Amino acid sequence: MREYSDRVSYVEDNSELAYRDGNYEFNRSVVRVSAVRKFSNGQWFITSCQGCNADELMKSIELLPKSGGDVELLDTELYVGSVSLGKGVKEPTELLRVASEVCRELRSSNVVRCEFILNIREYSKVIERDVGEARERKVLAEIIVGVVSRGLRYGYGWVHNVLIATPENVNTALVDKLVRDAYRKSLISCRSKSLNPVEVGRQVLILKPEVTAALIHEISHLLEATSPNKLLLNSKICNADVNIYDNPHEVSSPTIRLFDDEGVPTSRRSLVEGCVVVDYHHIRLTAKEFGSKAGSAYGLYHPPIPFHTTLVMKEGDWRDDEIISDSKKGFIVDGVVMAETEGSYIRIVPEYAVYVERGEPKDYVRVSSVKIPFKNLTTLSAISRSKNLRVSYEKNYIVAEIAPTVRLEGYIE
Repeated sequence: MREYSDRVSYVEDNSELAYRDGNYEFNRSVVRVSAVRKFSNGQWFITSCQGCNADELMKSIELLPKSGGDVELLDTELYVGSVSLGKGVKEPTELLRVASEVCRELRSSNVVRCEFILNIREYSKVIERDVGEARERKVLAEIIVGVVSRGLRYGYGWVHNVLIATPENVNTALVDKLVRDAYRKSLISCRSKSLNPVEVGRQVLILKPEVTAALIHEISHLLEATSPNKLLLNSKICNADVNIYDNPHEVSSPTIRLFDDEGVPTSRRSLVEGCVVVDYHHIRLTAKEFGSKAGSAYGLYHPPIPFHTTLVMKEGDWRDDEIISDSKKGFIVDGVVMAETEGSYIRIVPEYAVYVERGEPKDYVRVSSVKIPFKNLTTLSAISRSKNLRVSYEKNYIVAEIAPTVRLEGYIE
């Protein structure tokens, strides 16, 4: 398809409620954006506008020099219909009150700072084109909690959670739990010991689900069809029975969506089967080039980019305690402060680690980072039965991963 055009209407209503050390905040913003998008002979022309005319902007950029080209968009089915996810949050100020009460309770012990943020984001997106409209309405609740405790040293704990908002799942019990979870993490941080210098270097690493999720998130970047460093199709990246797929219809995830930002219906996409790369994340442009299917597009106001929605690593047959007891020496790595790809390895800054000796957890330790070379994926030797969901941001888009505990070798420092 050489020619394509659509119109986008986007409305976002954000309410942010916060409790920070005895102070309350309630801020709200409403954004309305209209956009016009055209694809012609290999080029995108995109304009967007708040309170003005996107068509007038389009007239201006269409006068710019055309580079031309023979690339085409995949001629595919476009989603037509309407979907609504989430119902809103009942009495959000009540949630703020409960958070403040738990924070005040903790302040009476050893907590020196306690912050709670609730962001309720309701948005509607409409993509109009000749075949009909694709409409999506979604209500998300994002909760961020940070707690600083004082022991022999200051310890910091934080929790980040995003849900499809309904009165049933965003409630006072959840708020109470998340604040106390952040407090528990702060206590672990307080009593974590310094890493013994002799332990720096190559070690057996037991990555808890949140850390495994960060690991496959970084691998996912190498499965983008537009990446210059993408893994080769049919290449084998490890020796274990690893299966990774993207599931945009995962009901437990806040990233669930029935169509992507090109208006293409979404569907489950198998990416790695038995450790072999079988497909990439695709937009219409790359799907045409590789002979695959589209449906992984992000971006309303810039040319579409491909990435995952809810990336899932299939579970194994180990129990978590079996993985630990089977490990003579190493480190359990949990929590993620940041993760990035640096050259030929993935670097993860964890919240904390636990030293394991003779199959038993010993001391909490502070580590600055763990590094996992891509070639060390071949050392993966255990995958747990249980999996957990992690939610993060990628280029300001909310994405998610569901991953198990795994054991492999890496470097700790």
